[in-house]
Amino acid sequence: MADPRETTIVFGTAGHIDHGKTALIKALSGVDCDRLIEEKKRGITIELGFAPLELPSGRIISIIDVPGHERFIRQMVAGAAGIDAVIFVVAADEGVMPQSREHLEILSLLGIKEGLVAITKADLVDEDTLELAKLDVKDLVKGTFLEDKPIICVSAITGMNLDHLLEVIDATVDKLRARDTDGPFFMPIDRSFPIAGFGTVVTGTVYKGKIHVDDTVDVLPLGKTSKVRSIQVHGKPVSEALAGQRSALNLPDVKSTELERGDVVCTKNLFKTTQCLDVKLILLSSASEPLKHWQQVHFHIGTSEVMARAALLSDAKITPGNDALAQAVLSEPVVALIGQRFVIRSHAPLRTIGGGEVLFPYDKKPKGRKARNELAGFLNKLASTSSLTSKITAIIERYGLLQFSEAVTLTQQTPQQLEDMLKSIAKDLSVMFIECGDQPLVMSSAYYEAIKDNLRSLLEQFHKKNPHLAGMKASDLISFMKLPLTKKQSQELLKMLASHGVIEVDGEIARLSGTFPELDESMLEDIERLLAYCDERGFQFPSLEEAMKELKWDKGKLNRVLDVVRQSGQLRVIGGEFLLSRNVENQALTILRSLSEITIASVRDATNASRKYILPLLEDFDARGITRRVGDKRVLLKKILRYNLICKSPKAYRLS
Repeated sequence: MADPRETTIVFGTAGHIDHGKTALIKALSGVDCDRLIEEKKRGITIELGFAPLELPSGRIISIIDVPGHERFIRQMVAGAAGIDAVIFVVAADEGVMPQSREHLEILSLLGIKEGLVAITKADLVDEDTLELAKLDVKDLVKGTFLEDKPIICVSAITGMNLDHLLEVIDATVDKLRARDTDGPFFMPIDRSFPIAGFGTVVTGTVYKGKIHVDDTVDVLPLGKTSKVRSIQVHGKPVSEALAGQRSALNLPDVKSTELERGDVVCTKNLFKTTQCLDVKLILLSSASEPLKHWQQVHFHIGTSEVMARAALLSDAKITPGNDALAQAVLSEPVVALIGQRFVIRSHAPLRTIGGGEVLFPYDKKPKGRKARNELAGFLNKLASTSSLTSKITAIIERYGLLQFSEAVTLTQQTPQQLEDMLKSIAKDLSVMFIECGDQPLVMSSAYYEAIKDNLRSLLEQFHKKNPHLAGMKASDLISFMKLPLTKKQSQELLKMLASHGVIEVDGEIARLSGTFPELDESMLEDIERLLAYCDERGFQFPSLEEAMKELKWDKGKLNRVLDVVRQSGQLRVIGGEFLLSRNVENQALTILRSLSEITIASVRDATNASRKYILPLLEDFDARGITRRVGDKRVLLKKILRYNLICKSPKAYRLS
C-alpha cells in the first residue's frame, strides 16, 4: 500500500434505518460514527458522523454517516449535500424500504452522479434471499444515477467482501473531479462546540475554495467575522483546508452559542444573505399531487432548513415529474451558491417532493407581468447554459451597470477571477470592463449602446442650441446622463467613448466627433475686444461688471462670449468675479519663477497690483496645483516649468 495522503473527496452513506451504515463505516475505517450517548442507548444514528477512510491506493477520503430514520431527514440532507459520491446501503434481510427510496430521491435531487450499492448483513441470509435483495436493489436504482453502478454484498461482522468494497470505492474516486479550490471559500457548518482555552470550533465540508490559518472569514447569516486560529482535517493540524475536505476551524471571535447548523463560514466581504432565490424547481414523479404556486414547503440547502414559499413564474402549479422556473421565498435568510442544489419537502405530510438548482441567489419578487416575463427570460438564460462565462454575462446584462465590487458579490467570484474573466469576455464586446483605479466598472454591451445613444442625443441638442461653443462640460454631460458614477469613473467612461470614436474630449470639454464651433465675424470681433481689454488691464484684473460697462455689453452677451473664451482656455474667471486672460496669466507665471520667495507681498510688489487682485490669483493657482501654500509662503510646483506647453491652445473655429 502506498503512503497515506489526504484527498479532497467526500463519500456519504445513505439508506434505511438499521440497515448497517454505521457498522459498515466502523468495519472499514475503525471509527464509530455514533458518538452521542443517546445514539449508543437507542442503537440508531441521530446526528451526522464523520470518519477518514484510507483506501488501497493510499488515498484518504472523508466519509459522512447520515441517519436513516425518517424523522432525521434534515440531518441526512445536511450531510448528503456536501458529498461527491455515495455508498448506498440496503440490508440483505430487509431489502428496499421506504427510506431507501426517499434517500435515493434526495441524492438524485442533490445532483450526486457517482456511487455504489453495498448490500449489508449478507452473512444473515441464504443465497436465494441475497439474490432477491440484489434484484430488489436493481429495480430501485433503474433509471437513476446508480443504475449499472457496482453492487457489492458485504458483512461488517465477518468482513465478507470488505476488501473488494474498498477497491470499488478506490476506483470510484478515480472517476470524480476535484472541486474548485481557486474560488472563494464556502463551508456550511454542520457542527459547532467550544474548547476550553481555544474558543469555538466549527466543522463542515468545504464546498469550494480554500482557507488558511490566520485568514479572516465571515460567518453568515450570523453577521460576524473571525480570524481562523487553527485548522484540522481528520483530526490533524494543517495550514490550509481545501474544497472537498472535511474540516474543523477554530474561530475564537464567535461564541458557539451564537451559531446554528446552516450558518456558513465564507470569504470575507464576498457573500451576502438572501431570502429570495431564483431556482429551477423539479417535482418528483413520486409526489402525490401537484405543487401549487405559493405553496409552503420545507426548504433544505447546504446544512440549512427553513420554511419557504414556492413562487411559480408562469404556471399555477407543477405536476409530478415536471420542472419549472420559480422563486423560493424564504422565511429566514440563508447563504447560497450559484448552482447549489436543494431539496423541498411537503409541510403535511412531511415527505420529500422535489428540489432543484439555485440559478441566482439574490433577487426580489417581480411586480407585474412585464417584470415576471423579464425574470423568466433571465432565468432561461441561466438554466440553458453550463458555461460560467455565459452565466456571468447574463447577470451583467440583467443589471446593465455595476460597480465592480457589486459584480463580485452577484457573480460570487473572487476579484481577481472576475477581473480576468471580464477582460476575456470584453474582447468580443459582450461586456465592458472599465478600469478606474480601485473602483472599476462593469457594463453590458446593451447598456453601453444605450449610453452612446443618450450621449449623442444630449450633445446633438447642445450643439444645436450652442453652435458657438466647442462642446459641453464633461461634468455637465455626465450629470445630464444621470449615471451613478464617481468623477474618476465618469472620466474613464468618456475616455472609452472617445477611444471608440463616439465623442472627442479636450480637457473638460466633450463634443460629438467631427463637430466644430461655428462663429460669425461679429463673435470673433467680440472675442478679440474682450481679450484685448483684459490684456490692457494687466494685473488690475477687470471684474465682470467693469467689462460689461467698458464694452457696453449686456449680461447675456458677456456670458456668450465668456463661454467661448473659457472653453478655449483663453480666459479664466478667478475669485468669482475677475477676468484673467491667458497672456496675463503667463506673465504672472514668469514673475513667480523669478521670485526668491512667493508671498502675497512679494507678488504684489512685483506686479504693482493690490492684494485685492493678487490674493484670488494665488488662490486660483493653489486650486489648480500650480502652487502650494506653506504657511504664509507658496512654492512653485515642478509642473509649472512645463505649464506653458500643456496649456490649451486656441481652438480652431469654423466661420459660419
